[in-house]
Amino acid sequence: MPLAGHSVQILKRYYEEYERLGDNKAAVIESTTQVGTAMITAGLIASASFASLITFQLKTFQAFGLFIAFGVLSALFLELTFIPALRTVLKPSKKKAKKALKPDLIDRFLSRLATTINDPSGRKKILIGGVIFFIVSIFGATLMKVSNSNRSQFFESTQLRKDDKALNEKFAGTSTFYILLEETKKGALKEPEVASAINRLQRRLEEVQEVGKTESYVDYVKQMNQTIKGGDPSFLKVPESREEISQFLFLYSISGNPADFARLMRPQQDEAIIWVFMRTDNTLLAETLIGIVDEAKATDFNQLGVEVGVAGSTPVVVALNKEMVRGKAQNMLQITAITFLMTAFFRRSLLGGLFVIIPLGLSVLINFGVMGFTGIHLGIGTAAISAMAVGIGADYEIYLIFRLREEIRKRRNVAEAVRITLLTSGKAIIFVAIAVSSGYGMLAFTGYYLHMEGILVPLAMLTSCLGALAILPSLVLVFRPKFVFGGLELDTPQNTSIDR
Repeated sequence: MPLAGHSVQILKRYYEEYERLGDNKAAVIESTTQVGTAMITAGLIASASFASLITFQLKTFQAFGLFIAFGVLSALFLELTFIPALRTVLKPSKKKAKKALKPDLIDRFLSRLATTINDPSGRKKILIGGVIFFIVSIFGATLMKVSNSNRSQFFESTQLRKDDKALNEKFAGTSTFYILLEETKKGALKEPEVASAINRLQRRLEEVQEVGKTESYVDYVKQMNQTIKGGDPSFLKVPESREEISQFLFLYSISGNPADFARLMRPQQDEAIIWVFMRTDNTLLAETLIGIVDEAKATDFNQLGVEVGVAGSTPVVVALNKEMVRGKAQNMLQITAITFLMTAFFRRSLLGGLFVIIPLGLSVLINFGVMGFTGIHLGIGTAAISAMAVGIGADYEIYLIFRLREEIRKRRNVAEAVRITLLTSGKAIIFVAIAVSSGYGMLAFTGYYLHMEGILVPLAMLTSCLGALAILPSLVLVFRPKFVFGGLELDTPQNTSIDR
């Protein structure tokens, strides 16, 4: 979908040139020549950005990155060859060209935006507004939590969430968390000190709100101790001698179904499991439980001859979520660095690279701020959206700054150049942003959504688009960098109308 943006830019430019030149082949050559540099720059940045996934620690992402990088280069080649060739063969239509260039609601919006940017006080307000959004977004980002929950991907109105809620109300919990206990000293699990440490750990875990119940072999030992001693409630506790614990374990193992006890302790009685039943699969809860286990390992289980660890699907998701968030954050920085360096190289200006990444950074920060204020957690899906925002937003910035430089150098009238840039490349940027946002926005109406993609992707497209259309040209006009204005004698901006 985002790759279609290159096609939109070259076709938009074709209709402009055909309207101006009136010759099909000349329009194809001129549009490809003028847009080609920006297309190659944006395409190489996109390809290099995906290829940077090779640094990811997950093999699937490494393969994904390499395949997509190759796909981007292939698409770029086709857009630079097939589209111009097809446009040359097809019979040109002046009617379609005029229709494509006919002013509409978007043109009126862009004309007003250009007027605001060309006014010193107007662009000052735009930049001040950007700074305000930056500060507010930083505050919102500090409220954001790193978490993941597969169940929360479904709306509460879905049958899955309703059934899960009913089960959690009637039973201990539908998610499980396992604590593994392995002897490093023979017979350690039968020691009263170890059994007491396990009992304390269970009680500490049960104090956590979303934990419904814990279960281990110690629970059965305590119940047998109470039963053997006449059912006195005061004996519902860990026996004081190793011999009693050994006898209770032996009695239980030879009575009833031996497999019944196997889920709590191996027949050799050298390994055991504590079951923790949870009412949510949120990784924040799992991280809390892991913290409690780590604390118990360092205190209660220290030098008792038992190795303690965690297992189950929930701890795996915790580890995966941490790796995904870390990897995508690193990838986001890599994409930003690649965008900066390649833009600086093609424009021969470090300031040019900086101007491109400033709106991108603001776009990502606004996304994080909205997530923090609305309680959307940073997880596997949302981290990917942020990286996507940088990748797609870079295309917007590159096309706009290349066209703005071209128009300023061609017309030598800054106000007119800004206006024409917004009405041409700017309009194509809006079209692509609307198309991508509309496609992803449909996810908001399904019963299932991957970390609010139906909301966050359109938000990222909106902020990236506005950053390219408003903040980037305002920065250029305020700082007047040499890579745009160097060596030019500009006319006084009196007439801002478009003269095609």
